[in-house]
This record gives sequence, C-alpha cells and structure tokens, in this order.
Amino acid sequence: MPTTTVRRSTRAASAKPASKAKPAPKAAAKPKSQPARKRAASPERDEDAAPAAKRSRTSSKKSENEPVAPAKKPASKTKVVAAATKPAAAATKKPRKKLATVQEGQSTPVPQQKPYFNPLPVLPSHKRPSLLLWAWGAGNFGQFGMGPSILNELDKPRRNAWVEEKIEEGAFGEDGAGIESIAAGGMHTIFVDEKGTVWTCGVNDDAALGRDTRDIPDPDKPGSFIGIDELTSIPHSLQPLIDENFRAVKVAAGDSISAAVSDEGELRVWGTFRANEGSLGFSSGNTHQYKPVPILTLPHKPGDAEKVSSIASGNNHLLVLTTHGNIYTWGAGEQCQLGRKVLERRKIHGTVPEKITLGTRARKAVVVGAGNYHSFAVDEQGDVWGWGLNTMGQTGTGYNEKDPMVQLPTKVIGLSKEELGGETVVEIVGGEHHTLFLTSGGRVFACGRANCGQLGLADDDAAFKDLDDADILPTPAQITFSDPSDPIKQISAGVHNSAAVTEGGALYSWGQGTQGELGVPDVELREPKVIVRKEGGSWSAIQIACGGQHTLALFRSKK
Repeated sequence: MPTTTVRRSTRAASAKPASKAKPAPKAAAKPKSQPARKRAASPERDEDAAPAAKRSRTSSKKSENEPVAPAKKPASKTKVVAAATKPAAAATKKPRKKLATVQEGQSTPVPQQKPYFNPLPVLPSHKRPSLLLWAWGAGNFGQFGMGPSILNELDKPRRNAWVEEKIEEGAFGEDGAGIESIAAGGMHTIFVDEKGTVWTCGVNDDAALGRDTRDIPDPDKPGSFIGIDELTSIPHSLQPLIDENFRAVKVAAGDSISAAVSDEGELRVWGTFRANEGSLGFSSGNTHQYKPVPILTLPHKPGDAEKVSSIASGNNHLLVLTTHGNIYTWGAGEQCQLGRKVLERRKIHGTVPEKITLGTRARKAVVVGAGNYHSFAVDEQGDVWGWGLNTMGQTGTGYNEKDPMVQLPTKVIGLSKEELGGETVVEIVGGEHHTLFLTSGGRVFACGRANCGQLGLADDDAAFKDLDDADILPTPAQITFSDPSDPIKQISAGVHNSAAVTEGGALYSWGQGTQGELGVPDVELREPKVIVRKEGGSWSAIQIACGGQHTLALFRSKK
C-alpha cells in the first residue's frame, strides 16, 4: 500500500504465466488493438492483445471464452458409401435448429421481446448544480486525479480543481455537466461523466487504467516523452470506448482489475488479476490487458438476449449479475471467492467467466456484492448468500476456526426477508475482513473483524456479548447512526474503513484510516462520525467510494 514516499503493497512481484497467448474472441464492438510499447521502469508485461494464431491443419484455435465444440470423429468408409447411395430427397432434409450463443455486446437480429428479470443499468438523472469530485486519504500515485502537484496525503476532503475546470469547459457534456459515478480501486480511480465517458487516473503498473502510459511522445517536445506523473495523476478518457459509442453507466475497480457496464448491458474489462504469489494474468497467455475488451459470452434465444445488469469487484475477482438472474464469476479463486472449485495447478482457468448457482439452479439472483476476498448475492426470495475467505467471520455465515473458507454459496445468518421484517438487502460491500449490508429500509448491518472500528459498533454493543473473541463478529449486527430518521442510501468499504451516505445528504465515516482515509485527522473511529452534515453546511453528499488507501466522494452544492 502506498505511503508518501514508498509504495507499500501486499502484492508480490509480477511473474509471467507459462501459457501462450490465444486469439481474442471476435466481437463487433471490440476496438482495434495497437502494439504496446515498453517503459523501462515498468515490469515486463504482454501486449494488450494476443497475436493472430497461425492456421492449423487440424483445427483453428478458439478463445478460452468461446464455447468449445465437441471434436467430430472421422466418418468410416462404409458410412461414406452409404451416404452416397441415399436418395437425393434425403439431402434436402432440414437440419435441427440449435440455440445460438453471441458474444456479449454483439447486436442480435431480433429485438428484445421478453421482459428482463433484472433491469438493464439505468441512467441517473442529471440535476444542477452538477456533482463535484472530492477526495482524501493517500494520493501518492495520482489517485486523486488532481494533477502532479498534489501527490500527498489529505486527512480532510478536498475539491478536485481539475474536474471543476473541465466542467467550465463543457468537457463532460452539456453546459454545467459534471461527474455521474465513481469507483475507487487499490491505487487507481475510475469515474463516468454525464456523457457516459470513462476517465481513469492513478497507478498503471498492471494496466488498471485501461490505457497505455508507457513512452507516450510529447507533442510539444519532439524526441521526448510525457512524464509518468502527468499521464497518471491527470484523468484521461478511454478513447476505445468513445470510438465504439460505449455509454458507461456502472464502473467497478479492484486492485488492478477494472470494468464498465453500458446502458445496453454490455461489459468491458481491462487490467489484470493477481494471485497470492504474484501476477495471475488477465486471461490465458495475456498477463495485462491495456485496453477495454468484451470478455463474457452470454447465451440468447431469438427475442430474448441475456445482458449484464450489474457488476461487483473484489481485489482480484469480478462478479456479474445478468438480466436473467444469473451470476458469473472469474479472477483469482484461491480463497474460494469465485464460488466454484479452481484447481491450484490450473489457477489461470479461474480467469474464464463461469456461471455459479445459489444452492439450486432454480434460484435467481437480484444483487451481487464483494469484499476483498469474499463474495455475496441476494436471491429473488430475499435470502443472502456468502462465500470466500472467512478468517474473521466476514461472510456472515458463522465462524469455524478450523475452516477459514466458505467454498460454495452459503446462506448468511439473520438477513432473510422474514428476519428483516419484510425488508431485503439491496447493497453489499466489504473490506479485507469486514462486510456491510444495506437494507431496503435504509438500515446497515455489519460483520467480520472488529478490532479497530471497522463495523461501527460500540464496544458495549449487545452483539459482542458472550463472544469467544471480541474482535470477530461472525453474524451481522445492526449499526446505530446518530440520526435514525435519516435512512442510509449507499455504503462503501475500504480495507479497514467504512462509509455511508444518507437520503438527506449526510456522510458518515468509521474504522481505521492511517493515511487519512476517514476524512478526519483521527486514525481510528469506533463508531460512525458525521463528515458532512444533513442540516447546514454548504454541501450534500451524494455518493461515496472507498479504495485501498484513498476515498472519493461526489458532493452537490446547496447554494
């Protein structure tokens, strides 16, 4: 993890996978790849797209994400003779129709006719004055997006002057247009403007920014290159997405993996996944993906095309919720965060998206969420499911010291629709060892590690009574906020800190923040503290995003 002078991270050194590159799946919307260039200070990495494979005499290679057709056995001589002697009428027999599969993002010949179980991403309304980007915590590597002059730590929220300048220039859409949504990764930032354009800044060692920052020529100084701080600390838009008219609505950021979902339910992903010992890779034979690409293949029937409804990211894994209620997971699976078995000797297979089930195939999901190394989903009946790393009770499924991982989706204790009095869980976020659950009634529940205020529960809270270990809360307990009349509408979690935004525009923060992540000089807050007030003050909090060591927020002026 970063400090003011030295980048601190729990990630091991990057290592190349032994497998060769395979050709990427064909997709109509995929931007054309350009050859990558190396920067001496960066670790070795593959090009952003695999080279074209040579034609084989036996069969052509396919992408790992394409369905593999079963091999056909050669016809025997007797069968060939028999076929030649059949009447001509047999040759006109119509073949059986099969269900087709299409690359996610590819247009379908028949318009959607069947109503979706889960809706496509909905465009937010644009009010005025527009939303302004604020940041605090560690900005040593340009995570704030405030330019190379602000690469330090901030223990209080600061306005992003660069964003305000762009609003005045009209760079984000019509007059006065601002920022629409944000995501904070390990040490990088993603935000979407009112045009649906994706912007990124921060660390790009592992392609998390979705653009190349190596050896970029300086147009003002022939023979020179633009400085890395200027390329990473100033937000830049992702041109390939602009070129394909990709209107982003939702974005997600992990440690070095990033993703965006469009208003049409299309998914684009870039970056890389990391395993315990170092680099895992983006896919088989491709360690780093520098440009956004489609990666998920979804089935369809005529008039009923499955699309992406929502997405969640852990440190090194992704979860996708589809319009049909299905869940796909991929990435690193060493802590069982994928909800499926991945062999240790074939960990790269985890980077291929696969569908998982919540108990039975009949159950459909309506919400997905993730912590650093654990995952969650809510089904149509209102039951909450958790799986993955559970060393501190963070999955909410109970705690077993001898079994630190929940291998398959398991019901979370105490958060069913019946137990919540008719409410359901609508959002789930997690840090390294703790998890927050937001209900439809604006209540927040927490579980997991509690040694430095991550859960926001008072030391004498009844939830800690009779526990074997006061630092581990294995089942969710409700957090108490100072104004119970102002329900919570959005939550976020960093490594050891948490935050919540209310319907009335207040912002709460709690947990541990050794680099200013809490938004106050305090290093630890055991219970939620008001950072932005509902009444009075000049700003209303609208959205919050906690990253590895930095925090982002969207505020609207009350004036």
